Amino acid sequence: MQKSSVTRVSVWSRWLRISHWLMGVSTLVLIGSGYLLSIQTTLSTINQDIHYLFGALLLPGFLIRLYLLLFGKGTDHISDCEPDAHRLSQAWQVAKFYLTLGKAPLPNWFSHNPFWGPIYLGLFFILLLSLISGYALLNEQQFLFGIVMADLHHLTYVIIAWFSLLHILAVFAHDLGGSGSDISGMINGHRIFQHSEKPSEPGTSSVDLNDLMKTIKK
Repeated sequence: MQKSSVTRVSVWSRWLRISHWLMGVSTLVLIGSGYLLSIQTTLSTINQDIHYLFGALLLPGFLIRLYLLLFGKGTDHISDCEPDAHRLSQAWQVAKFYLTLGKAPLPNWFSHNPFWGPIYLGLFFILLLSLISGYALLNEQQFLFGIVMADLHHLTYVIIAWFSLLHILAVFAHDLGGSGSDISGMINGHRIFQHSEKPSEPGTSSVDLNDLMKTIKK
C-alpha cells in the first residue's frame, strides 16, 4: 500500500502577505467605488471620499511589494515570478487545467503559480499607472507627457477589474482542485505539500519538495 506524508511549509513572508492584503482589499473597494462614481449616484461625494481613502491605502501596499520584488529574498523576489523553460511548461499544464474546467491535473510548484507569476509582474506595472493617473487627477492634472490621465485611469480600471475577477476565480479553483491550500496560505503563510514514499502511479505526477525549493532565490 502506498504511503504518503503531508508537510506544512512556510512559503509567504509576513510583509508579502501584508502587502498582498493591503493591495487586494483596497483594489476591490476602489473598483466598486470607481464604478459607482462613473454612474453618478446620489452618494457620489461619499463614494469619492471612499475612493480617495482606499487609494491612499493602496499606495503603501504597492510600495512594500515593489521593495520586496527588488530587494526581497526567497518568494518575495521578482525572480520567483520570472518564467523559464520549466515554469513555462508548468504554465501550459495550468492552462489545460482551466481549459478542461479542472479535469486536467495540476502540476506541482512551490510558491507563485507558474501561469500567473509573469502576469503579476504585468499587473504591478498597471497598478503603477493607475496610481500615477489617479494622483494626477486628484491634483487636477489632466495631462501628463501628452497622455489624458482620465483615459489612462479608466483603462487601468478595466484591466485591474478583469484581473481581480479572474484571480479570485482561479484561487478558488486551485484550492478546490489542488492540495496546496492557496487561500489559507496567503493568510498564515504556509502551504501544504503531500509526498509519496513510493513512485507515483501512472498518470499522476509528483516532485520532491527540495526540488521545488531549488528555484527560490536565497
